[in-house]
Amino acid sequence: MQVPRVVWALGGGGARGLAHLGVLRVLEEEKIPISGLVGTSMGAVVAAVYAAGGRLDYLSRVAAALSWERLWDFRFPRMGLINGEKIMAVLRLLTMKKKLEELNPPVWVVATDLLTGKEVVFKEGSLEPAIRATISIPGVFTPVRHGKYLLVDGGVVAGVPAGIARQMGADLVIAVNVSYDLTPLPPGNILEVLMKTVEIMGARLKEAQVAQADLVLTPCVGHVGTGHFSRAADCIAAGEEAARRMLPAIRRLLRNTRPGRGACGCEQKEAFYNTGLA
Repeated sequence: MQVPRVVWALGGGGARGLAHLGVLRVLEEEKIPISGLVGTSMGAVVAAVYAAGGRLDYLSRVAAALSWERLWDFRFPRMGLINGEKIMAVLRLLTMKKKLEELNPPVWVVATDLLTGKEVVFKEGSLEPAIRATISIPGVFTPVRHGKYLLVDGGVVAGVPAGIARQMGADLVIAVNVSYDLTPLPPGNILEVLMKTVEIMGARLKEAQVAQADLVLTPCVGHVGTGHFSRAADCIAAGEEAARRMLPAIRRLLRNTRPGRGACGCEQKEAFYNTGLA
């Protein structure tokens, strides 16, 4: 029996995005289709390291054991506080320097162009500029110049990229939303102030984007701050729990969906760019 083409939209959320590792672990164990992954920010990071061939048990151990604070390479704050080279050095190892078109399943990475305010989607070419761009929280990381673009975090325009996932030719789009629940967690430093500000600004936008998915998984990680990477194990466990909780709904959706719905293609938005060749 032909299986529907399921594209998963993995949202951004800093440390909370590590919940995607738990979700993917359950999908693998239960043999749930993953025809493609579209990611923003940490969602893109998880999608890339997974599709590059990373074993989920290994990636989960790395995420929990990594001293994330040591990866913040602070600089004189002209356009951002963190240069990002230390983080990229780790990600180069985890992705084995693969190109986007070499990933399995296919991965699209979402960033935002500061010059136009439009979304920029990487579909092919080097992973490095794509990942470096999509994690660039404004004010925290320095923006990335790539061709004619000046790029920052994809979460500015597409915190949960369900609409973009639809453009991958999906029969079904399932989103994983790790959005902040805006509980009163006081920021502890300037990084957390900037991160929390971006979260608040994107909260309403995410609601509209999540509505474009056929099904939404919401791991219970809203109480974890964007920069609280010490909670990695908790976030991964929450991702597993959310996926297992939604397995009956996922299977029901798969049974009731006729393959080929996405083959007709989706209307392309003006803001949709293939930047891989730039």
